[in-house]
Amino acid sequence: MSQVTARALPSGSSQRNLTTIFSGTAKIVAKERYRNFCRLTFRCPEIASRALPGQFVNLYLDGLSGETQFERSSLPTAAILPRPFSIAKIVPLRKGEIQSDAPQAFSVLFEIRSTGTSWLAQLTTDVPVRISGPLGKGFWLPEGTKIAVMVAGGIGVAPFPFLAEKLKSQGVETILFLGAQSKEKLPFDPVRAEFPFMRNGKPLSYWGVDEFESIGVRSAISLDKPEEGFFAGTVVQLFEAWLSTLRERDGIAIYGCGPIPMLKALAEIASANNLLCQVSLEERMGCGFGICFGCPIPIKGDSYKLCCTDGPVFDANEVDWEAMGEA
Repeated sequence: MSQVTARALPSGSSQRNLTTIFSGTAKIVAKERYRNFCRLTFRCPEIASRALPGQFVNLYLDGLSGETQFERSSLPTAAILPRPFSIAKIVPLRKGEIQSDAPQAFSVLFEIRSTGTSWLAQLTTDVPVRISGPLGKGFWLPEGTKIAVMVAGGIGVAPFPFLAEKLKSQGVETILFLGAQSKEKLPFDPVRAEFPFMRNGKPLSYWGVDEFESIGVRSAISLDKPEEGFFAGTVVQLFEAWLSTLRERDGIAIYGCGPIPMLKALAEIASANNLLCQVSLEERMGCGFGICFGCPIPIKGDSYKLCCTDGPVFDANEVDWEAMGEA
């Protein structure tokens, strides 16, 4: 195995460094579109071999290279800005004349919401797209972590397949809690959980997440809209219910990604239980490189950090959640 694929998560926030950025084009080698979600896989070893969980890429809508012609006259002026997406998974690719053990491709997962994501979801395989990455600073693995708990709200699950595989490769017990408004809003398909989490002799949820159960990561799903077999309530309530079943809470590290109210509630529970918590934040970005200063994150003590270069992953305890709610 190459040294690149064996890269471990840093053990602390201060040990994260911005990596060398690739800027060029990458071809789409696979596409999955289901419900209102889309997953695109790009062949780009320059990004796949450097990336760590929690980092992101910029996809540009301003044209394609090579012989492919692209008409963007129907896109509004706002489409000139790149779209940031978490790196969802690293894909090895073992096809053709590829000889290297280094990762060759990566995927992004997104919800189709507006002009930019709608355009991206219409692209087909073999189309080259202008791209830059890996960008930002991602997750870290605190020393002494015994259980890593990923808590995701909807499409906030996007960076967690990559993180889950990395955590498992480092021998850390990893679990996932995923919440959505309804079953139709789930970014991944539900599957009967192999080992459901129990409370008072009953499963918190009979249903897990196929993407994670298939790699041996235990998972559970909550739905705001009650449905038989699923935990009824928010994903934070699901996490809190699981936490209440534990006698020993040492060595638990929490990883959160989702809407700000969800992350704020998760941070409060983590603080009340003296648990380490990292959050991946979403902010509108102009450049993704820290040049435009368009993505400030309020930090306790009346200061700010940039989501694109200081994050997007932050220690939940340093974020000024009251100010985030006002933004």
